[in-house]
Amino acid sequence: MARIAIIKPLYRMTLTVAQLCGELVAAGHEPLVVFFKKQQLVPLTEFDPAVYDSGDVPMRGFFIGKNGLTVSDTAAWKRVQKGEMNKLINLLKEFKPDAIGFSSLSNSMTLCADMTAELRKHFNVPFLWGGTGPTLEPDRSMESADLVCVGEGEEVIVEIGDRLDRGESLNGIAGTWSRLPDGSIEKNPKRPVSDLEKIAVPNWDDKHYAFINGPFFFHPFKAGSRLEDTSYQIMTQRGCPFSCSFCVESVYQRDFGKKDSLRRMSPQKAIRELVHARDVLGYTSVTFMDDVFTVNPRWLDEFLPLYKEKVGLPFFCYTYPTTHTPELLRKLKDAGCMAMAMGVQSGSERILHDVYERKTNIARIVKSAQDIVDSGIHATFDMIPMTQFDREEDLQSTFELLLQIPKEMDASFWGEMAYFPNYPIMDKFKDEQLLASSGKLDFSVYEYYFKMFELTRTAMPVEQIKAIAADPRYRADHNLLNEFMRDEFHIVPSYGTLIAEAQAKLS
Repeated sequence: MARIAIIKPLYRMTLTVAQLCGELVAAGHEPLVVFFKKQQLVPLTEFDPAVYDSGDVPMRGFFIGKNGLTVSDTAAWKRVQKGEMNKLINLLKEFKPDAIGFSSLSNSMTLCADMTAELRKHFNVPFLWGGTGPTLEPDRSMESADLVCVGEGEEVIVEIGDRLDRGESLNGIAGTWSRLPDGSIEKNPKRPVSDLEKIAVPNWDDKHYAFINGPFFFHPFKAGSRLEDTSYQIMTQRGCPFSCSFCVESVYQRDFGKKDSLRRMSPQKAIRELVHARDVLGYTSVTFMDDVFTVNPRWLDEFLPLYKEKVGLPFFCYTYPTTHTPELLRKLKDAGCMAMAMGVQSGSERILHDVYERKTNIARIVKSAQDIVDSGIHATFDMIPMTQFDREEDLQSTFELLLQIPKEMDASFWGEMAYFPNYPIMDKFKDEQLLASSGKLDFSVYEYYFKMFELTRTAMPVEQIKAIAADPRYRADHNLLNEFMRDEFHIVPSYGTLIAEAQAKLS
């Protein structure tokens, strides 16, 4: 039995490490998953670099209220303190790991490197890195790690455990890069993507988890208990039928093939997991984390009646403007869908088509939004209305779209595009024609339009909003718009918290 510790920096997305935990337990090994540090929203006016870290890829959101616009880092964390590292070191010494792994997103790569360097002072074991960050930057990861998982890690982590158990070398494992005894790096062949029917069910047993953040230290730890959203998260599908330039799925399609990257578990397997989540783990709502839950109507036609009969919990899911119909929405609602989010991102077809690689028709977005509202499902839509490729006409087009989207749907938030390494959107910066056609907008232009965007979500009649948009006084001084805004820091719920909001409205 191998003992493998997995450190998950920046406690938020918990499903990936729970999956690895399930694989190790099913294979007879002993995992310890440590959630280390928790992210938080920090207004930039309060962002002291001596106190907070924004990571390798800062995430910016714009929150608008009667006091104006507040720019915030939406995924910051308080810098690691010596006491936190001491708790981690003592916990690991008690666990006696045969290997220490890091599951990292792109924005925590430097944090993982610093932590790896510190832990090497205390542990003479292999250090393993995996996750989307190392998959995107294996060269950089190998500067710190002994082995990097490139791609999905279920089969890799089990093979690592088995080899550690037998005292064998970790070199030559498909789907990894590893360091050879002479210090050189071995780049092994890619491993085919996992068969979702064969992978283990995520393991959430408290004894396998710990949480460290500031003064808080819990072991055992109920994963999810210190998150704002306590809905049970599941992915019935991996991959996406679309190839948006800003999404990691486009990277996986490029590296593993679009056909192979898109797959779904059987309805029966998903139901078994969800019944366990309800009856054993005690969850009262479900969040489907599938990139687009509403694809594959034939799968849904089999799954939704089973879900209604055997699970019966309210649920949240994601949709896309071209993947749902009024009939499908009716079936979703009948099965328990109380909340959903639809990806929109922009009202500019130039940005959607040329920058985001989303060939979405604006009229279809409006129709799809209205269909959701008519279905009675509580919903939001996702927006990324600020990029480095914008012209003012693009912002104006987004405003015109928002005037048409029903007021019953709120925007999840107004955000700035985050540019992750090796994503296809990074190639857009090499497109001289696209760069030449883009404007270098002053931030005050965004401030005006973000407030106008927010105005479309208020109860103000559309004709009055149009009159304000036509009045040059507001364009000259966007602060005149503040009186029309909602309260400061109006934050829209998401996932299970959106379900709770829908339930509150019904009651």
